[in-house]
Amino acid sequence: MGKLTGTHQGDAANDLFGFYVEKATQLEAVEQYFMAAVALALAVEAALLAYLLVEFGDDNGGELQIPDDVAFAGLIEAANDIDVLRAPIDKPSHVRDDDQKPKHVAKDVVDRIRKFRNLIHPAAALRRGYDPRTFTKNDLDEFKDMYESIAHSLLYNL
Repeated sequence: MGKLTGTHQGDAANDLFGFYVEKATQLEAVEQYFMAAVALALAVEAALLAYLLVEFGDDNGGELQIPDDVAFAGLIEAANDIDVLRAPIDKPSHVRDDDQKPKHVAKDVVDRIRKFRNLIHPAAALRRGYDPRTFTKNDLDEFKDMYESIAHSLLYNL
């Protein structure tokens, strides 16, 4: 098992985050709503990893060394331990250019995204009786609101 650090993987984690966001936009444009949501879930996971890798340097407690097999749940736990998923939602979003406020406290929705992301595993989908063909544009819009709330919280805490 190797270790990830901001020095060595911080830029790559940010780049991966951008890739997933771009893919989500492309998939939504061609009405692939379920896959767009999967890409956004991967973007959330990459954003949490990038935040942890980049935010902790010599001026903030020292660089973190994160196991390269860290799971999404572990990233959520680490983010909750340092309380970066509780940004206030009574002020305009740090993600948007307009004055709209985030719809969710990130801490309240991040695990929903993780559980959804796990549905990419066929056995998990079958175990839960989940049919991805039932995922609609409205579901994606709700998912995007959750994603935006998490991104807002991370940016708020930079």
